[in-house]
Amino acid sequence: MIYFGDIKAQGWLKDEIHKTMEGCIGHLDQLLPELTTDHEIYGKDRITPDAVLVELGRKDCSHYGVEGNDKQFYWWNSETQSNWWDGYCRSALLADEKEWIDKAKAHVEEMLGYQDSDGYMGIYGSELRFQNKGENGELWAQSTLFRALLGYYEGVKDKKILNAVLRAADRIMDGYPKEDSHPFHVHNSGSGHSHGLTVVDSFYRLYQLTGNEKYVDYAVWLYEDFSSWRVGEEDMQSGNIEDPFYIFQCHGVHTYEHIRGLIIAGKRKQKYRHMLDILLAKLPFYLTPSGAPIGDEWIFGRTADATYTGYEYCSVHELLDSYLLLMQDTENLKWADAAEWLFYNASFGMRHPTDSSIMYCMTDNCYEANERKHPDDDAWNPRYKFSPTHQDAAVCCVPNSGRIIPYFVQSMFMECKDGFKASLYGPCSFNGKYQNVEVNIRELTNYPISLKVEMEVSAEYPIEFSLYLRFPRWADRMLVNGRVYEREEAHNGEIRLHKIWGKMERIEIQIETQVQMNTDFNGDYYVSYGPVLYAYPLKAGEKLIRQLEVKPFAEKGYIPIERKLERLKIAEEDRKKFHFAAGGEKNHFKDLYIHGVFRLDGQKIEGNMTPVGKTILRKVTFQGTR
Repeated sequence: MIYFGDIKAQGWLKDEIHKTMEGCIGHLDQLLPELTTDHEIYGKDRITPDAVLVELGRKDCSHYGVEGNDKQFYWWNSETQSNWWDGYCRSALLADEKEWIDKAKAHVEEMLGYQDSDGYMGIYGSELRFQNKGENGELWAQSTLFRALLGYYEGVKDKKILNAVLRAADRIMDGYPKEDSHPFHVHNSGSGHSHGLTVVDSFYRLYQLTGNEKYVDYAVWLYEDFSSWRVGEEDMQSGNIEDPFYIFQCHGVHTYEHIRGLIIAGKRKQKYRHMLDILLAKLPFYLTPSGAPIGDEWIFGRTADATYTGYEYCSVHELLDSYLLLMQDTENLKWADAAEWLFYNASFGMRHPTDSSIMYCMTDNCYEANERKHPDDDAWNPRYKFSPTHQDAAVCCVPNSGRIIPYFVQSMFMECKDGFKASLYGPCSFNGKYQNVEVNIRELTNYPISLKVEMEVSAEYPIEFSLYLRFPRWADRMLVNGRVYEREEAHNGEIRLHKIWGKMERIEIQIETQVQMNTDFNGDYYVSYGPVLYAYPLKAGEKLIRQLEVKPFAEKGYIPIERKLERLKIAEEDRKKFHFAAGGEKNHFKDLYIHGVFRLDGQKIEGNMTPVGKTILRKVTFQGTR
């Protein structure tokens, strides 16, 4: 199997990891020590009947009326801490920086030191664990911790870490015995309780790491128990998925992370594979042109709209993770297309192009980023700004922004029966084994900045296997070592190269495409080239909202300067006039643009569109006109 760390980021992807670690992810403990390090929620500050509410993810929680140990928010810092450490530890290993790795190692050792003699690694004292009858973070806190520990274990192969997580998982199975308990049957279920289903991620990974089927069987049982009761977030319950008239209503991030529970259940039972097909047929109606899923924060039965339905960074990460599991599980590379599109567009489109900060929520057509969704919207919403913490909303999206690149990199190659699949394109290096022979594959590329990919394949000894290359859904054709492959030659969207591989084999790949004019659910146009969505950049005035104590970090807002450009349209007769061009050496997204002809109040306007990931205020969709 492929472990985390077998695939290393290279080139601009590795540079992006360094930027996040040198930015807010690497400094979150300095920015928010009261949330990330001071509150030892897995250790001496575990929740007991006498627990006192401490500083949590929001700057001020007093107006929530938090009281009682079964109430919301007591678990919150476990999410902030473990999701942050998950991204930090994985990024440290991929960056291969000793200072960061030492810090990650010290954290892992600290967490292992908190483990009780019976294996428990959660946030509750003995009086409360596995006994909560209302809202709780029992499984959620352990889910986020396990993911971080398992990622670090895979990177360093220290068996004591794996053994600790196995003992902790066994303790959960004892605390909530299969068929003889109901962890999802509580009163007043809330977001922490519903988040708990994600512990199936770790149980499934433990099954993959050990081959012990009790872990995947337990994960399936958890999904079935989740589907049997009234819980706070119900979109992914099996009964609702089967209902053809059910429309997603719930908190977006829960909806998209819970997809993985259904995928895992489908590994064991045919009926869930059928439900998964139903779900995946519904999913596109909730996706904006950038691939981002509605989640601002609740879906509320809406379909996607580029201007009026926002999305949350957490939702973007969780849907990406679900795509990656789906891709691995089915070996169908169409989910790699979906993952690439979401990663290269929505995830980068929510990052500030130059500062180390993100938008918590955003819309594809971003006409203002100054604590409201739209310039004509009077409702104040602090999620719609650039911040390195977002403490006045919740410290969840920033930690997830540190996880998304390592998770993407982990899935850039897949194993298959007769070799390997190059599933996600980008600069990386993969070390694996085929029939116990070491194989290394390097991707030398600036993809998606350039659509040229050079691979170097080397094997310890000459060995025969297949290497599959993904034929992207947007590609017209592919040239592989000079041979032209048309789409009909790519079986299941793949090109198979089967041969005896020796010490060094070089593969030159050129993916050919053209500017594509797509339409969304409103019939509006959006423009892409390859795996990149392009946007018309809108001029903005920058506003300093708050200078943080740790410099240079700051929260900033952006106010539109020229609102008339929000009305830009594309005429039918001008569609073919859009063309792609690249300046410089094509080493940066800023060098890429699409030149086009637009219409504004009947007048022609020529302008350049840039990759959505290099914009702040922008227009992505355009009404058609004649």
